[in-house]
Amino acid sequence: MLLFALTGSVPPIMVLVLLVALYLVWIDVKDEPGLAFLHKAWWFMFVILTHVPGYLVFRVWIAVRRHRRAKEAHPATPGPRGRRGGGRA
Repeated sequence: MLLFALTGSVPPIMVLVLLVALYLVWIDVKDEPGLAFLHKAWWFMFVILTHVPGYLVFRVWIAVRRHRRAKEAHPATPGPRGRRGGGRA
């Protein structure tokens, strides 16, 4: 979007891509637990300003956030103690 503001022209396909990216951000952020409205608005505005690269950064951030939440939900169990083989030491 910044490039379009500087050049003064916007190809119609880029407007469509921006709208699709904003829709996908809205879909991902609306049901994200524990995310304040300010953070949701920040990501939405970030994607508006940076367009496709901003959306890619958002997707990486949301994937890491969901991965960490899933990892915290399933804590690792401790492994067996001692020697495993059962053979001579």
